Amino acid sequence: MGASLKKLMKFTSLVALGAALGVSAATFAEPNSNENAHSYYQLVIFADVLSRVQDEYIEDVDPADLVADALNGALRSLDPHSHYSPPKDFERQQEISRREYGGLGIEVSMQDGFILVGYANKGAPAARSGIKAGDLITHVEGVSIKDKDLSEAVEKMRGLAGDPITITVKTAEDEPRDIIVVREVVQGRAVRNRMFEGMGYIYLETFNNANVARDLGEAIDILEAEHGGKLPGLVLDLRGNGGGLLTQSVAVSSYFLDGGEVLSVRGRRAADNDRYHAERGEKLAGVPVVVLISGTSASASEIVAGALQDRGRALIVGTQSFGKGSVQSVYPLNNGKDGALRLTTDRYFTPSGRSIQGLGITPDIWVEAFPDTGQNRITFRESSLANSLDAIILETEGNPKTHKDVEHEYPPEDWASDQDYQLHRAVEVLKAEDFKSRLQHAFND
Repeated sequence: MGASLKKLMKFTSLVALGAALGVSAATFAEPNSNENAHSYYQLVIFADVLSRVQDEYIEDVDPADLVADALNGALRSLDPHSHYSPPKDFERQQEISRREYGGLGIEVSMQDGFILVGYANKGAPAARSGIKAGDLITHVEGVSIKDKDLSEAVEKMRGLAGDPITITVKTAEDEPRDIIVVREVVQGRAVRNRMFEGMGYIYLETFNNANVARDLGEAIDILEAEHGGKLPGLVLDLRGNGGGLLTQSVAVSSYFLDGGEVLSVRGRRAADNDRYHAERGEKLAGVPVVVLISGTSASASEIVAGALQDRGRALIVGTQSFGKGSVQSVYPLNNGKDGALRLTTDRYFTPSGRSIQGLGITPDIWVEAFPDTGQNRITFRESSLANSLDAIILETEGNPKTHKDVEHEYPPEDWASDQDYQLHRAVEVLKAEDFKSRLQHAFND
């Protein structure tokens, strides 16, 4: 333990004792010209204030909450994404990031009043029990779910890990059969896939899942099997995807790039700078790709969109992305027992040297989701946040692609509100005869 830390601990211990005896912190320390000593003295003042609030404030207060709020007040003055998480919050954040729950490992929808299994996680209990995509679930614990609400039916299948559940399953023309499945903690799939108007469609919900890239590869295989061969085109939907793991954004990009840079990360010191490259062996070589983005596509989503745009691999359709181009590092304190510090340590840049921070990714084809009413829509993006970091233009990168102005396209006024116009346009772009020339033009622009 360093001498400075020992001094600080001594100060705080004395302050705590002094508070009990009614003695001020000034009795134990005075500020001087030494910068570190002055900083420690400020902490002593903080401890003194904390003890006085505990003793004198009009209502009882939780000192742990006061300390957490004080830490977050200081961190949020730096930027919107740095913060301190108390132990319970940190534990809950870890659980959410793992997306774990006690269940069967299936994705479902309603069909003909029953539960249709759309996907069965290969390693989960339902699949091991013989349940597969296309099966209909008619009863849960002997109770018919005919015409029940989907959320209600799904809730009945969830429960404590280790508890068995009996479900009645009907496969094709076979007679319904009862299957006993033991619930397990299952990691949810962050990928959804289907064929849409003859094109492959994959939605990535988040990158905050260590299996995103693996699940994406499986989704591509499913679509190719369903189509009967190589896909004629693919829409990768990143709308509403708030980002997540940097490693997963690089791994996802590798499905569309045969090596080469995905992004660079630059920190406070030159030693902190790094470049990330896609793996060789592109899975979708030659397949036309459109990436859908929106104002809530952020962080890792912007990395993928920016890389595929800069590398001339995909056309970007939708609206301007959120613009979160900063990297946060998480430092568990005392192995998480004292919570964790999430601190902004780096900035993201696309392969051409564009800063994502505060600017986002501008689509090649700007398509709004709703008709133009003539009224200005309020947009909330990274640059709207208090104390958001500024963008940095890398002069050393030569002439990086600029954030160009793109004409906005709106759905027709009579467009049905329950139809996805952005997806409709994305498929139109994929099917257009001039896709390759349009992609080349966007790459050279």
